[in-house]
Amino acid sequence: MNQSEQKQVMINNLNAKIKARAAILKEAKIHETEDGFTYTDAHLSSYNFNVVTLPETGYPLNHSTFKEIIDYFNSRKYPINVWCWEQQTDVISLFREAGLNDYGTDYLGMIADLEDFQPVVSNAVADFHFEKAASPEQFVTFGNILSSLYTGTNEEKQLQTYFEKAAHSSLLEDNNFQHIIGYHQGRPAAIGSILFSDGIAGLYDIATLESERGNGLGTKLTNHLLSTAKEEGAAYCTLQASPEAENIYRKLGFDTIDMLKVFVNFE
Repeated sequence: MNQSEQKQVMINNLNAKIKARAAILKEAKIHETEDGFTYTDAHLSSYNFNVVTLPETGYPLNHSTFKEIIDYFNSRKYPINVWCWEQQTDVISLFREAGLNDYGTDYLGMIADLEDFQPVVSNAVADFHFEKAASPEQFVTFGNILSSLYTGTNEEKQLQTYFEKAAHSSLLEDNNFQHIIGYHQGRPAAIGSILFSDGIAGLYDIATLESERGNGLGTKLTNHLLSTAKEEGAAYCTLQASPEAENIYRKLGFDTIDMLKVFVNFE
């Protein structure tokens, strides 16, 4: 798989994840334009759920359509995010023309070939275990850990609202979108999710409670997610990582594709 193909499978999986998130919300609308844009109005005031994705690589980028999409969200006063690759300078120029701002946090797109993957850390550690969220209580717990990354902000409330709804949805039984909780000494301590689409497993929502950091739980959790992805038959695994975590994921078998930039419609 060349770099261009790697980029596209990552974006396709990300798009599938966004759609799966919105699919459980009765008020949400997923729009797909004739010129290749997808934009999701989750009917929540959250940039984690209101997302615009671009046409596939090689397709022309209709500037008018993009600006109309941004105007749509601005008129509703909904925060959004949209991603692009760092090398797409023409796309970045379009984002700026449409009034978007650089979020200020860049991510590395990374991919792992699961054919030869072997866990580098044993999952059989007495103090740690992992469970697929399968009850309303576990989905609320998942949301509380994820929202702790946004303590004191509107996103904290929006994420909690979403997972309270997810706790009574088809996600509880969805094997293509698994929500995993890591327990340390019997207490929920870390989370991660896996979205399966077209033979690709995308890892998302990897987070550890601040009080539980530094004990290796994040690495053990990622190993568990990779093992699960391989067991489910995925050929490749993708994720978006902070640059500081690049070496950690490289040790787990990931290669860096390129830098991803995030733009938003707020300051």
